[in-house]
Amino acid sequence: MTPEETGKAYDTITHLWTRPEFNHESGMRAYKKALSFLPDASLGTFDKAVSERINEDEAQKKVYALDIGCGCTNRFIPIIEKTGLTYEGIDVSKDMLLIAASHLPTHTFYHDDICTFTLSKPYLFISAWDSFWHIPLTQQEPLLRKLVRHLADEGVLLLSCGGTDESGQYTNEVMGPKVYYASLGLHRYLEILIDEGCFVRHVEFDQHPELHAVIMVQKRNV
Repeated sequence: MTPEETGKAYDTITHLWTRPEFNHESGMRAYKKALSFLPDASLGTFDKAVSERINEDEAQKKVYALDIGCGCTNRFIPIIEKTGLTYEGIDVSKDMLLIAASHLPTHTFYHDDICTFTLSKPYLFISAWDSFWHIPLTQQEPLLRKLVRHLADEGVLLLSCGGTDESGQYTNEVMGPKVYYASLGLHRYLEILIDEGCFVRHVEFDQHPELHAVIMVQKRNV
């Protein structure tokens, strides 16, 4: 399946995320931990630190976070913005973004395919929670490298993925429409991230025995 087809599939099941019983705590612990790896875990301190290395005008610029496959719940936005980051979300589902934007109309949401989307700025925090596995298998490695290269120095990448031993792909209809899933395998993800100059901060099978892996890496300041 293409990302466009995945987006259209998710357009038909937005109700799964807007129903009252949806677990809004899903992923919250991982986000809080990943954000804690940012310099001093707060941009108030971060700005003071970087201002010693760059001029005052540069220090006043906004520092951004990108949430890939952001969906419609907006549940991660408060904890991301609490650090002082300016939030941006991207998703291939038009209907998911319509819901998200209806609640936060002043925020930036991109309806686009992250694989072909042009990243025009560095991000101090990039996350892909339960979305990266929908990326076509052949596009996962180039996308992962692109994301790391658009991380600012000391920036953090949070990724949840299929924690399989080997690479593979499949589709299922558990949620209703046919949806595509793929994984490069946990070891390969780590190899790519290390090769791109990242320091591995945390790896966890947070839903063991399910093969749901969480990876947190930080870009080395070189």
